Amino acid sequence: MESGQAIDLGGNGYPNRYTAQAAHLLLAVLSGPPEAYAKWMCDPYDVVTSDWLGKTVVDKQTAEDCRPEEWLLVVAWDES
Repeated sequence: MESGQAIDLGGNGYPNRYTAQAAHLLLAVLSGPPEAYAKWMCDPYDVVTSDWLGKTVVDKQTAEDCRPEEWLLVVAWDES
């Protein structure tokens, strides 16, 4: 987050990992992650299983159950 409310956990490529308190994340998560595709793309040669949902999914009840001071892990993948 540009506001300094999240911590980049480092790493070497995807996925990117961050942590931040729920109070700073929940509004964005519950309203739909910024710039997330409603439906993911899949190329003809991609290997996907029946478990692949092909869309961004947010468990709203779990998000709403988070305490504002709770630290959450954000795992971000490139959707391109």
